[in-house]
Amino acid sequence: MRGKIIAVFAVIVLMVGGLSYTLARASLGSISASGEAPRALAAAMAQLQVDGLVLERWLASHASGPRLREPFNAGTAPARAEAATSAANAIREAVAASPELAKTPPSLVVLVDRKGVVLGRNASALMRGDDLGAVYPSLKRAIEQGVTGSDVWVSRARNEQLLASYAPVRDDAGQIVGAVAVGTALNDERLSNASERTSGRILVVAVQSGDGLDVVAKSRNASPQLVSALTASPAKDGALHALGSGRMVDLGGLPAEYRAVGQALDGYGDGRRAVLLSIAELKAPGSAGALLWPVLGVTALGLVLVVVAAYFLDAYVSRPISEIEDGLLAIMNGRTDLRFGIEHAELGGLVFRLNSLLNQLLGVQEDETDADGRPSRAPASASFRDALEVDERMAALSADEIPADAKALLEEPEDAYYARIFREYIAAKRSLGNPVDHITRDAFVARLKASEQELGQKHGKPMRYKIEVRGKEIVLLAVPLA
Repeated sequence: MRGKIIAVFAVIVLMVGGLSYTLARASLGSISASGEAPRALAAAMAQLQVDGLVLERWLASHASGPRLREPFNAGTAPARAEAATSAANAIREAVAASPELAKTPPSLVVLVDRKGVVLGRNASALMRGDDLGAVYPSLKRAIEQGVTGSDVWVSRARNEQLLASYAPVRDDAGQIVGAVAVGTALNDERLSNASERTSGRILVVAVQSGDGLDVVAKSRNASPQLVSALTASPAKDGALHALGSGRMVDLGGLPAEYRAVGQALDGYGDGRRAVLLSIAELKAPGSAGALLWPVLGVTALGLVLVVVAAYFLDAYVSRPISEIEDGLLAIMNGRTDLRFGIEHAELGGLVFRLNSLLNQLLGVQEDETDADGRPSRAPASASFRDALEVDERMAALSADEIPADAKALLEEPEDAYYARIFREYIAAKRSLGNPVDHITRDAFVARLKASEQELGQKHGKPMRYKIEVRGKEIVLLAVPLA
């Protein structure tokens, strides 16, 4: 029985533990799915916009310095180029030393004239004479309007993959003579840094390439399989739709445990230059994994408690049943006097009825007294069978030898005699703590008369009784009347 109890309750504990873990894991997944990806996208978008805005403000405050004007005032093209390279190097060093720009070190610093043609860049003679205004029209518009701006500079042909910010440069008269542009790397490290500084979710930046999607950068937790799913339909179609509409769009076609959203990278160029994607894992593996061990621990504790409880429950139920079984077997083998003395809250009634059944089957009078020897239930008046102990020592005395107080019995009327004897007998029984509710006068008198008649026939003379209490016994003292 113990094994069955353990097996049943162990299955219940395991089912409850497994169901609890499943429901908790599903709930965590639902919490993650409800808004993690959109929140991560908004946070990363804001971070990249702030990076560009801070760099714009820094450039605007330094673009009016005399060091930046010198290249535009040089007399020859080679002199302007060399001066532009020197100024670009100085700008790069100043940007790298600036505390607010320390997390986005510059990869490119370039000076351009009013048409967007490159005068020179930092650390190299490359790009001199390149028409950046034609390649990146937003730069030329910013120079024409005399405002700062930021743009996404991605060109596979030019091997450029930058987030660029720029500010106009003015001469002493306040006329725009060109602009200074600083480009920071748009690569996996940049997006990983942005992810760590915001939500920790997967981030991807992509641009449109013909009818396809070209992934420019991704955070380090983006797997190749995930990137491949993003560049294929329907995820690709959703990303291109987000890029064209400027709205946040849910992306389909990803593995079931991921949810992705995309939105055009606002604040850079015309806001349609690149699309930023955020991907959240629906099942919240960290939280679910952390939940697994507590659930397993509680389940293990439940199994231990099941074993302990089963042991005590088995002992509480099985041992009395085993005693009953052994007792019945002994009675069948000849021990007809054996009765069960099992005290049990649940089986006590069964044990009492078994003992009663055995007494009836074997013709044994049941003991109906309590622990103090008193009847456990009041008998009916017709069942008065109390023993009447008689003392016959005075029965052989002659009339002259009878004591004076006993001679009064000779003169007492019969009805008064029996009424008095009954009252004395009842009083004596009560003084000893014996029940008297079952004793009626008629039954007592009938017994008393029968006893007097039997004793009178034995001694050849009429008899009457006196009631005496001796210890815990009531004695009828026989007194002869002649």
